Amino acid sequence: MKILQLIGYYLTMTIFLAVWILPKPLQQLLALIIYVLVAHVIGYRKKVIITNLAKSFPEKSKKEINRIARRYYRHLAYMIIEAVNLRFSPRKRIAKCMGVQNPEVFQQLIDKDRNVLIILGHYGNWEYGCAKIANFDIRTTAIYKRLSSPIFERFYMEMRSKTGVEPIEMRDTMRKMVEMRDSGRRFALLSVADQTPTRSQIHYWLTFLNQDTGVFIGSERLAQKFNMAVLYCEIKRLGFSKFDTRVTLITETPNSCPEHYITDRFYQLLEASIKEAPENWVWSHRRWKHQRTEEELRTKTNN
Repeated sequence: MKILQLIGYYLTMTIFLAVWILPKPLQQLLALIIYVLVAHVIGYRKKVIITNLAKSFPEKSKKEINRIARRYYRHLAYMIIEAVNLRFSPRKRIAKCMGVQNPEVFQQLIDKDRNVLIILGHYGNWEYGCAKIANFDIRTTAIYKRLSSPIFERFYMEMRSKTGVEPIEMRDTMRKMVEMRDSGRRFALLSVADQTPTRSQIHYWLTFLNQDTGVFIGSERLAQKFNMAVLYCEIKRLGFSKFDTRVTLITETPNSCPEHYITDRFYQLLEASIKEAPENWVWSHRRWKHQRTEEELRTKTNN
């Protein structure tokens, strides 16, 4: 980092540390202030959020859509404070924020000495979910995409490493996977799999939240290449910095699954989670900015 970036980093960390030492009621009050600013003063990406919600839930009234949007802004404000808490809180305190409904599903795979791919969506607070998985007795790694801001890149790298999760940059995934496989030590790989791909990265389309959606299939390919059991991880928000985790087995035998089964099943499970509590998914991304080409539409019709 350059000198000005270092100064910016330490100033930012000083502010974040001041937020972290606040008692929980004051943190919640700060989250409320952030909510008011983001939702009612700035109107952060309001058009994108409302459009995404309206297309995803055409059966809901405008009043219902606006209510979900307000709740989403509150969730977003919570996540800002929770990221600070993740960065500075001891691992034992973080673990207390998370319950796991069915830890035996994951533990059985560990006991079988299996490598495991755990796929998540941008639902609940996935960073807390990753931190909870790291408490199991298995090497825990997570794929991430480098941020453009050096300050926040360092912040998130330190946050994830501190919680026991080993970050793997997306472009280094294959090399690191080979190294981990060859080391003989079993590992769990966490992947937030509902990222928005670039147009050239779309090799598969499916229907997700009532919309034609181009998706990555990289997680499925990794599972098959390295013969990993696949779990879906859902992180339900119970309140401010309180979550409940549930894992669902997608497959133990990825190479015997039909093509795109793992990808399809992940999006089915994620959609079910979103429908249960829609405010807890990230609606401010331009998730549906790509449309099928005429050739892709013809292929869809023929199939």
